[in-house]
This record gives sequence, structure tokens and C-alpha cells, in this order.
Amino acid sequence: MDDSPVKKIGRAYAEALLSGDEVAAEVAIREALAAKLSSSQIDEEVIAPAMWLIGELWQRREISVAEEHIATEISIRVLALQREAQRLMRERREHMVMLAAPSGEHHVVALRMVGNLLWEAGYDAVMVGADVPAEALASAAHSHQPDVLCLSATMAGGSDQLLIAIHQVQRACPATSYIVGGRGLTSRLQPGAGIAVCERVSDVVGAADALIKRADRN
Repeated sequence: MDDSPVKKIGRAYAEALLSGDEVAAEVAIREALAAKLSSSQIDEEVIAPAMWLIGELWQRREISVAEEHIATEISIRVLALQREAQRLMRERREHMVMLAAPSGEHHVVALRMVGNLLWEAGYDAVMVGADVPAEALASAAHSHQPDVLCLSATMAGGSDQLLIAIHQVQRACPATSYIVGGRGLTSRLQPGAGIAVCERVSDVVGAADALIKRADRN
């Protein structure tokens, strides 16, 4: 049996169609997208073989016409999901997200995880690094003009350094929005216009999407 990632996804998708499980079918396609399969690969190596199998089983009367129709409807909806995901990826490539830890912050593991998620989602993610003075961060922002700046605070007093950094960057890049997170955050830094607070790394892509949509509407 071929255990390549594409074949495994294809089997999972076919099994989802046979059981009429739309959620499992969507999961399989999301796994294909996460594996960086192209639209043509997904169409030709995942969806099409599964639909051929469904057609053959129906012709042999091993599944009912109702089951065949359900599988077809699931594939139609999954194709729409795939196209929407590809559209989002294209849109995200047009936007830059910069990531940095301000003065005194040396812990950037979570920030690098955030950067990886943003890059995988399609964003142009630029890591500045740890312990970046506010003036240097503002200069980098002025040069790159990020749509969103992600800042992390893990140490006591981290919120103060974040506020100083945001103030400096706002002067250089008034249109930039901010995502902040980390255990060092206090109630001094609250979500508001142009600022999102993320408690979990997994929330960052959605936060970036929301901030950019809000900026585009203004």
C-alpha cells in the first residue's frame, strides 16, 4: 500500500464520502492544504479518485443513488472550501506581519511559533527578534511598513515595554495594527481599536485577519 501523504489524505477523503461525513471530508482537505498540495493535486489526486470510486460503487449497486448524491454534494461544498482557502492565501500574501520582543524580552519561542503559523497561513511574516529597543523597532517598521506588528511580553513589567514600543511605532507607522500576547501582559494593555490581545498562539491568524479587514474598511 502506498503510504505517501497524498495517498493517506486521499483514502481519508474517500472514506469520508463513503460514510457521508462532511466534517471528515473537510478535515482531509484542510490537511491537504496544510501539506502545501496545489489545487490541481487536490483535485486530481484526492477528490477525483474518490469520486471515481463512488461512481464505480454506484454502478455496481454497492451503494445507493442517495449515497452517491450525498458524496457529490459533499465534494461540491469541499471544492468551495478549497477555493476560499486559496483565495485567502493569495490575499494574505499581500500583507506583512512583523514580529518582535521589546526591550528586556529574551524569550521568543512562542513568538517564533506565531511567526510559523502566520507564514503557513500565507502572510509575509518578518521576525525582528528579541530585546529590540523601541526606537530600533520603530525604524524597522518605518522601513518595512507592516500591516500588523506582533509583540510578546513574558517578563514582569512587559506591558510597560509593549506600550512604549507601540507608542514609538505609531509615530512612524500610524496605519499599523498590533497583536500582543504573553504571560507578562497586565490589565494596562487592553484590546481596542487596532490592538488585539491573543491568549493562545493558535488565535493569531484569526486576529491578523480581523485587524487587516478592519483596516481595509477604514
